[in-house]
Amino acid sequence: MSRFEMLRSAKAVSAVALLTLAGWPAIAASSFGCPEIPGRKLVYVDIFDGPPDKLADLVPDQHIDKARKRAWNIWQLKAGLEGLFVKCGYGKALVGPYSWTETVRLPGSTRLCRADFRTGRGQSALTLTGFSCF
Repeated sequence: MSRFEMLRSAKAVSAVALLTLAGWPAIAASSFGCPEIPGRKLVYVDIFDGPPDKLADLVPDQHIDKARKRAWNIWQLKAGLEGLFVKCGYGKALVGPYSWTETVRLPGSTRLCRADFRTGRGQSALTLTGFSCF
C-alpha cells in the first residue's frame, strides 16, 4: 500500500494533508462530489467547463497501477466564466446504461477532483470505487 493509500484510509487525516502529501498544493479541507442516492450506485463521472449541454468535458490525467489492479483520474481545475459541473451516472456499470443521472455545479473554489477505479480485463472492466472534489 502506498503512502497516499494509507493516509487516505486514515479517518483522522484531513483532505488538505492528503493532497499535500501527494504533491498537491494545500487547498480547502472540504470534500464533495456526487450525491449519494439511496438504492443507486455511482458508476460514472465526467467534469465539464460550463453546463454539460455545451459538451465541454474536461480530460483528466489518467493513471494506472496494473500490479495493484487500480487506476485513477485526476482533474486539476480552474473554474471558467460559467463554472464547473460534474455529471454523475448511477447504474450497474461504467459503460452504462445509467438508470439515473445528476448534474452538480461545483463550487468556484474547486481545484481538484479524483475518481478511483478497480481494474479488470479490458477497458470495460473498470469499476468506479470513489469520487471526490476539493
